[in-house]
Amino acid sequence: MFRRFSVMFTAAVVITLMAAAAPLTAQSDPTVIADGLTNPRHLIYDTDGTLYIVEAGTGGEVEVEGPFGNPVGTGGTGQVLAVPPGGEPSPLIVNLSSMENGIRGPMAILPATDAFWLALGEGPLSSPFTMATVALSRDTLRVQTYVDIYAHEAAENPDGDVIASNPADLALADDGTLFIADAACNCVLTWTEMDGLQTFAAWSIDDNPVPTSLAFSPEGDVYVGFLTGFPFPSEAARIERWSRDGELVETFTGLTTVVDLLVDEAGTLYAVEMTSGFGDSGFIPESGRVVAVSADGLTPVAEGLNMPYGLAQAPDGTLVVAVNAAFSAPGSGQVIALPGS
Repeated sequence: MFRRFSVMFTAAVVITLMAAAAPLTAQSDPTVIADGLTNPRHLIYDTDGTLYIVEAGTGGEVEVEGPFGNPVGTGGTGQVLAVPPGGEPSPLIVNLSSMENGIRGPMAILPATDAFWLALGEGPLSSPFTMATVALSRDTLRVQTYVDIYAHEAAENPDGDVIASNPADLALADDGTLFIADAACNCVLTWTEMDGLQTFAAWSIDDNPVPTSLAFSPEGDVYVGFLTGFPFPSEAARIERWSRDGELVETFTGLTTVVDLLVDEAGTLYAVEMTSGFGDSGFIPESGRVVAVSADGLTPVAEGLNMPYGLAQAPDGTLVVAVNAAFSAPGSGQVIALPGS
């Protein structure tokens, strides 16, 4: 099932790249925080107001056997940018592994007290800095901790499908437990130094889940956002709320292609929908949006965005989102502020 999905997803990428020569965003004259980005993924503000932007890259010229036996181009084109308050973006972490098959590479960064945690997405087995989560020293950027997500998938196979791993997002609980969403494993994992990797929750491939994003509620529950798989049906995605004890508490439905979640200081849950669905020519351009999610339904915050992805909140409360973040020309990505936020 997952192999068939990968082939269809790759075809969808080609169709969309051919069809979606879309403007950066449907909004007029947005405030641009950073531009010239290539496949930006998750975003996050540090406590000092620095914005970190993860770029998945463009693959590379080295051809290797991909996760499904197909030849793919790889290279060190993934990176993390740092944008200081009032400053310009500059590279913080460079030469991270990127794979052109659907553009997989670094996906998320999580600043901690003395380290930067990175989610390193799907890639060839010959590249150790793929399908893993690593902690880098904030002082030297050398590896402090290496967590082999692929090895856990190969040993445990939580979703019972083919062996595949694509760490997509990270969240750090107050007690130091690291949560990891693995979009290919269809699982959420936890890691602590004492207990190592554990499976927190897993979903059957028959449920077409693809978990992409994590956030904590004010009470400490875990929100999990789902992309859903090919053909990415409209309003078939969801967000689940799980207690820290591993019990499903609540489900929010009616969403489409969820790629990021954010809980603001007031406790409002936001979701990024990358597109409104998949049409005859691929993903529908200029149809992404940011919505506030509650038991009463979905409230649009921004609409008409072209392939949005990461969402973050600045210290002054402004929401910023990455656009042209997938299936768009290299260098066309931006991080923009959402008006009125």
